Amino acid sequence: MPKPEKLRVAVDVDGVLAETMEAWIKTFNKLHGTRFKLKDIDSWASWIKFGISKDEFYRILEGTWENWIEIPPTEPDLAVKVQRAERYGILDIVTGRTQRTVPAVKQWLTNQGIKYNRFVRVPGWRYKIALGYDVYLDDAPELMPMIPPTPGAFGILYQRPWNMHVIDMPRVFKVRTWSQIPSVFKEITHTKKEIAA
Repeated sequence: MPKPEKLRVAVDVDGVLAETMEAWIKTFNKLHGTRFKLKDIDSWASWIKFGISKDEFYRILEGTWENWIEIPPTEPDLAVKVQRAERYGILDIVTGRTQRTVPAVKQWLTNQGIKYNRFVRVPGWRYKIALGYDVYLDDAPELMPMIPPTPGAFGILYQRPWNMHVIDMPRVFKVRTWSQIPSVFKEITHTKKEIAA
């Protein structure tokens, strides 16, 4: 029997691989004399909660990549977990990072030992769905409702404090750790085979 084709997977960086918001909150606290923690970022539009403009939110986020060496991974032993997932899918990095931060992101990935097939930069999360991947592994809550109307697309929501409100929807799986991802890839592969049969 021929081996099933590997899934083509778009993997986000911020919040899925890189714990950028940990660095963001440190910088924000330093600038504003506050003591917020990562769990306090409980909304995608968290600039409203923190009483700053959207521009300032993204300016701080972009600045965190200037000290990329200080950005931790989202989980311990992340490179090993990503490698296990890679057995079931071809992993491309697909990110809305600005052009200016791309070299830092690539350095971070190399430094962490995270292997990937291609690096794809898009102007923002909205553009990801048009790329035609089988699976979108992301933490963006607004990306997930775009999965059900897109034929052949599946989503894996990497759960974070800012996306816990996302409701269940067809072809969208929720995971809390990278260790859960290989079994989700297997399930998606099986489902795709059934649809094609």
